[in-house]
Amino acid sequence: MSKALKLSAGNKVGMIACSDGVRVENLPKVEELIRILNAFGLEVVVANTLYRRDSYFSGNPKDRATELNRLFKNDEIRAIFDISGGDSANQILEYIDYDNIRLHPKPFFGMSDLSVILNALYTQSNSKSYHYQLMNLVSSDGSEQQEAFYRTFFEGQNDLYDFQYHWIRGNHMSGIVIGGNIRCLMKLAGTSYFPDPSNKILFLESLSGRANKIVSLFAQLQQVKYFDKCAGLILGSFTELESYNEFSIVEEYVKDISRIPIVKTNEIGHGSNSRFIIIGENITLYKYN
Repeated sequence: MSKALKLSAGNKVGMIACSDGVRVENLPKVEELIRILNAFGLEVVVANTLYRRDSYFSGNPKDRATELNRLFKNDEIRAIFDISGGDSANQILEYIDYDNIRLHPKPFFGMSDLSVILNALYTQSNSKSYHYQLMNLVSSDGSEQQEAFYRTFFEGQNDLYDFQYHWIRGNHMSGIVIGGNIRCLMKLAGTSYFPDPSNKILFLESLSGRANKIVSLFAQLQQVKYFDKCAGLILGSFTELESYNEFSIVEEYVKDISRIPIVKTNEIGHGSNSRFIIIGENITLYKYN
């Protein structure tokens, strides 16, 4: 696997909310996060669309896309961190300047509902994006995450890049990673932003959903012929599903509807100790004896 983004003291990074705006009551956590990034030597450029204004949104879809485009166009900014989540990210897809992003590429970080943007950036701009929530740095595992973040992005180590996994089927898979949160990825079905799965490795995870909901989403993926074309499947953490000990139901269903190699990891998803996976990155996984 290739090394991740390299940061150094003095670099600028952007912070934005492209999905639901950050709640004002979370201001202390965001301020703490900015202090941590400043302590790393980073200068944080905060978008005008970060906190909620009216109801759920930090701005209308055009406003949020304009701020994202501005951060991408600023060549002084090394990476963009989206710290939002919810249900609103797909509203901005048609307003993103993908040609500009192709000319001014930089890593974009986000997860959950931001899966729609991670995959749109790949399909429209051939960009690589990190499925990762920066708020992990101020979570219950914050100290460990801060250390891992610094080692990964400042010292070039693989702390947040490498993840443990076990094989459900097969012993080898290789390809470009697509996917993210399964519920949010399916918002892209039928659009030009939905990635072509041919010879790709599909990564899927979820916060909510018990077995009936998750199985229904896998059925939809089967019906759009995703599993007929993929080179492999990485199953991340399925938080609610696994809290009810129902993962085996989904595992059996997926094995029944597909014939592709499958691995399971508990280290990528909504957990506060999660690592990242890069959408648009070519990875290879082996079974070691």
